[in-house]
Amino acid sequence: MALVHDKTLRGRTRIGWLDSHHTFSFGGWNDPARMGHRALRVLNDDVVAPGAGFGRHGHQEMDIVTYVISGALQHGDSMGNQSVIKAGEFQHMYAGTGVLHSEMNASDTEEVHFLQIWIVPERTGGQPSYFQIEVDLDSQRNSFLPVAGPEQNERQAMLRSDTHIYMARVDDGATISKDFAPGRAGFLQVVSGMVDVEENRLSAGDGLQFESTPLCQVTAGSEAELMLFDLA
Repeated sequence: MALVHDKTLRGRTRIGWLDSHHTFSFGGWNDPARMGHRALRVLNDDVVAPGAGFGRHGHQEMDIVTYVISGALQHGDSMGNQSVIKAGEFQHMYAGTGVLHSEMNASDTEEVHFLQIWIVPERTGGQPSYFQIEVDLDSQRNSFLPVAGPEQNERQAMLRSDTHIYMARVDDGATISKDFAPGRAGFLQVVSGMVDVEENRLSAGDGLQFESTPLCQVTAGSEAELMLFDLA
């Protein structure tokens, strides 16, 4: 069973400095049928105006992932981290027992476009943590590259649930696939380009939510960048 999340039909928050599309219920947009998918609770596609952003605010007990598509984000938090997240970089912050942070557009002249993702942890009560990497998708083109999972290494963030996140850059006309174990679910987010999957054509910003599918097979209709979630 698959459900297409068309970007144009998603919830939306549009104010002076922010244009955000919500895959699942968020903020002032509430759809009881779209409250998340397994541990995946929030998947927002955000564009923030130059010099603006999310001022200092708090989170608890959530795995928070940010992937910058274009532009750059200035990050600061109560753990003492100060960093710039550039296009093609993947940031993970575990909020744990509590953390304050801000995410601001690092530019005064250009927009920043990014995905913000919240994943509900199975294990709670730990200390907040921070992780940031550049995702080198060209090193393994036309294959899914792991960027987050239950165990951490130098190239992969650690999530507090049995959730795996993969990314891929796919050449025009190429087909890639990922097996899913029985009982697991998935979500495919098209970051850029156009792809065909399960007889659905998806474009940048679209997503495909699926259950009980043993194989996710994707064919690119142009060069495409993808994010794939494997969910317990």
